[in-house]
Amino acid sequence: MGTLTVALVAVVVVLPKLVGTPDGEPGVGSPSEAEDSTPDVLVPPIRENATNPIIDGLNHALDEALLEGRSALIAREPEAAAAAFKRASVLEPGNAAAEDGLLRSEILFEVRDLEVAAVSHENLGERAAAAAAARRALELDPSSKIARAVANRVIWQDTRDAYNGHVTRGLAALEDGEYQEALDAFSAASKVSPTAPEVTDGLARARAGLHRQKVDAHLARAADAEENERWSAAVEEYRSVLELEPNLAEARDGLARSTRRVDLSQKMDYHLTHPERLATAAVLREAADLVAEAGGLSPRGPQFSALIDRLDHLVVQYSIPVTVVLESDGVTEIVLYRIGELGAFDRHTVELRPGTYTVVGRRPGYKDVRLKFEVGPGRSPPTIIIRCTERI
Repeated sequence: MGTLTVALVAVVVVLPKLVGTPDGEPGVGSPSEAEDSTPDVLVPPIRENATNPIIDGLNHALDEALLEGRSALIAREPEAAAAAFKRASVLEPGNAAAEDGLLRSEILFEVRDLEVAAVSHENLGERAAAAAAARRALELDPSSKIARAVANRVIWQDTRDAYNGHVTRGLAALEDGEYQEALDAFSAASKVSPTAPEVTDGLARARAGLHRQKVDAHLARAADAEENERWSAAVEEYRSVLELEPNLAEARDGLARSTRRVDLSQKMDYHLTHPERLATAAVLREAADLVAEAGGLSPRGPQFSALIDRLDHLVVQYSIPVTVVLESDGVTEIVLYRIGELGAFDRHTVELRPGTYTVVGRRPGYKDVRLKFEVGPGRSPPTIIIRCTERI
């Protein structure tokens, strides 16, 4: 029965002893009979199925108060809920359900105030305050439909405004040619509405603009490299363009033009740094053909032209024979490699193109003599003296 039942039993037991009989005679609770009758009164016989109408009535009233309080909470009526739970607390002080109901009633009062505040702030356009009130209400009562609705509307309004802001910023960036900024803006908008026509169109235009910007940037760098005769750099830039636009004629022509100049420059540099190879007729012809091919290109640029002129001058120098004088003793047989047998003589003059030559002298009974000499372009070497003088 709980605290309420025990308290009521005590009241029922003690009451007859205090009031006496109607006739003024000592009743069963009078002092003269207390000693004999108290045990019988305090411990009445209890039948197994016996009920007490008063206790049952009070318990029923308690249950009704608790049920009324719970129903009021469900109906979100904090005043009625608080009144019902207070009544239950009077019927059974310390009742856990009643105390919990009173606490929930107080929370419901606060939640209702927060709901009113949230709606009021929303109507005034104060979204941040409305959202804060709605969040607090939901923390106290997650089932608050009003707070949930306000929070959802604020989120939707903020999302809508952010979306419109992204689209507006993206369109402005497209107009200004700021394609990366436009791409960032429309990408943010796409997180809200990925299939919206303005978003898909904006993304396509931004990506196309960025693509064109990259192509134009590579073309500009390629043109600058060509103008400054940095042919290898131009080749790389044109290749980058063709990775983006494989069929762009401007890039294909530029790549062919720059690649050819790189190839010719490297070949001419090699001849200029290894001039001795020009002493070979085949190499000399190759260098002369190279000069003719490079000279036929246009535009050439000052550095490329200077390279052509230097090689051309070297080809001319290696093409003009130089007079070489040989002296001997008239009995030594002379052979000049790459030229042939010159026979025996005292003095012999021969025209030789620049290069390295070997001359050999032979005489019976004497050791052979071998000399190597250089013929430089445009200048004669000292007289070459060759005689066999050492007997075997």
